[in-house]
Amino acid sequence: MLTVVLAFANAAHAAPSFLLLFDETDLAPPYHQRWTATPADFNWAEANGAVSDASRHEVYVRGDGKKGDFYGVLYLDCVTPQYSEWLVSGGYLTATDVPPDAIAKLRQELC
Repeated sequence: MLTVVLAFANAAHAAPSFLLLFDETDLAPPYHQRWTATPADFNWAEANGAVSDASRHEVYVRGDGKKGDFYGVLYLDCVTPQYSEWLVSGGYLTATDVPPDAIAKLRQELC
């Protein structure tokens, strides 16, 4: 699983990353939790036979800071949000720890 995330992160490295959220909630200064996203240049679903669709994105999401680290690949469905799913995730934090505000910003940027 880690190999898949690292391969995806390397493939996404060339794409521009953007800040989703700089969270200082419940953290005393100077501590924070930063959430970033990098859309994939390569779509794993399409490579495995799925039909290409501009309303679906694979995104590498990274969280780091005082609360812990997180990395994951999110399959983002812009038309039907409940079909969005984490393809893989890891780190100290889990996918349920990704703030809803970060996902909302991701949807705003890509959908």
